[in-house]
Amino acid sequence: MKVSDLILGPVIALFGVLVMVAATLQPRPIFGSGYGGGFFPGFIGTGLLLAGLMLAWTGWRSRDTGPLLVMGAWARSPVHLANAATVIAALIVYILASGFLGFLITGAMVTFATLWQFTRQPVMSLAVTIVAVIVVKYIFQDLLLVPLPLGVLSPFAGILSWR
Repeated sequence: MKVSDLILGPVIALFGVLVMVAATLQPRPIFGSGYGGGFFPGFIGTGLLLAGLMLAWTGWRSRDTGPLLVMGAWARSPVHLANAATVIAALIVYILASGFLGFLITGAMVTFATLWQFTRQPVMSLAVTIVAVIVVKYIFQDLLLVPLPLGVLSPFAGILSWR
């Protein structure tokens, strides 16, 4: 799929502004550190804004007269459409279920489902899912001190701290 830089640039820039605004709404620094929950999203938003502006500028300078949107051959492939739908469904399921089920269960479910859709190898998908969920949990919750929802595993909070 090819989208004109004149369309894609402003969309990315606007998304960058939205990320920057959302970053300013995050809680202030915790534990005496110099940065809070919006520190890294602020950098990402700034990068998206600058990239979008540069893309729009490049598109404007080239004065491309071609179509604004050209769909690729993959857009007619059932497998590729199913892959795209799986990613979107995984994000929606995580957003809706992680508060109740918790990160470990929901993250494992969506990671396994996505990997299985992409690879069609259930044993490998399960192995990668287990390692990925443990690594992500350790990095975010134990090293970066980002609270991940425990959901139905709340009674086991002391066991799942891994410190």
